[in-house]
Amino acid sequence: MDHDEPGRRTGLPRPGSVPGEQRARPGPRQQQPRGSARRSAAPRRLASGRGGARPARPAQRPQRPPAPAEPFDVQANEPPVRAPDAFQPADPVTSARLAGTSKPGKSGKSAKAARPGRPAKRQRRDGRPGRDPRWFFVAAGALGLVVVLAAVALVVLGGRDDPPPPRPAAARMGPVAASGPAPASYSSSPSADAYTGIAQRSADPAPLTSAELFPSSASTVTLASGKAKLTLKGKRLDGDCAPAIWGRAVANAFSEAGCTQAARTLYADTKRGFALAVTVFNLKSADDSDRVVERLGNGRGGGFVRPLNAAAPLDEFGQGFGMARGLAMGHYVVVSWAQRLDGSGDEQDEALLSLLIEGGKSPAVLGRAAKAD
Repeated sequence: MDHDEPGRRTGLPRPGSVPGEQRARPGPRQQQPRGSARRSAAPRRLASGRGGARPARPAQRPQRPPAPAEPFDVQANEPPVRAPDAFQPADPVTSARLAGTSKPGKSGKSAKAARPGRPAKRQRRDGRPGRDPRWFFVAAGALGLVVVLAAVALVVLGGRDDPPPPRPAAARMGPVAASGPAPASYSSSPSADAYTGIAQRSADPAPLTSAELFPSSASTVTLASGKAKLTLKGKRLDGDCAPAIWGRAVANAFSEAGCTQAARTLYADTKRGFALAVTVFNLKSADDSDRVVERLGNGRGGGFVRPLNAAAPLDEFGQGFGMARGLAMGHYVVVSWAQRLDGSGDEQDEALLSLLIEGGKSPAVLGRAAKAD
């Protein structure tokens, strides 16, 4: 054998050499992009002593980080929506492979689904995309709030249009005078069917007003015969009936009847010598009115209605002969009292009887009865 070099056999290839080929010179190492797979295959390594090349190992794909567990949407009763992957390779070739497209730069359906920042849409049972059911609950809550606010506004604003009915005034009775004048003749009439609509104060709770009791049309009273024309000399409205009556027994009757108002007027024709006093009482019911007008006739010596005080010659009203009449008109009582200023007359005096009829036509009571029909 030939020995070229000491300790080496001839005929065998040198280590690291390949027959007919030149040894590859090492060149500068190319820097691969971070996170991307190496495009070129690894350099082939030669097995010493075998003369053959080991096949190149395929490049491994980068592993995606495991997605965090997502909660199950109990309210919508649907599977959770998978969040987009946080890992996106920077290499366009690898991105295209992961997205399922053959060419980089062209997007497909799979690439659209893999874009970061766009959550996947919910799918209906038929495969079409559907809306998030949570929006329906939000819309339903907003609609309910609008309905509640509208109902509250309707209640608040509607109350202004329809105010509650007025409450009747509470009955009160102050101290009454122990003595006073009384007419020589008295008659009474119970409530008629024409006043059924105002038989109860609960159906007619609004108190009488001065405008109702003392209208301009009631400023004069004229006799039917035209012999006298009486004009208004005084008027007064009290929320306590005590000043308009006298006597303890009469006061008890008015207190039991729930008297809340007393309106008094005084008319006179001093030239013809006539005077007329009219008093209106507001009681609880027509039954109370019937009892009161009857009680006034039974106890004239122990109490009656007190006319308004006036200057002479009306300061002598109630002295001499006078005629009075008590009318029950629903839950109201109207007492008219007519007299000649000189105290003359009798129960057949047509002028006084005519004045009693005119005095019983109270505009306030007749107006309430007309409204109730």
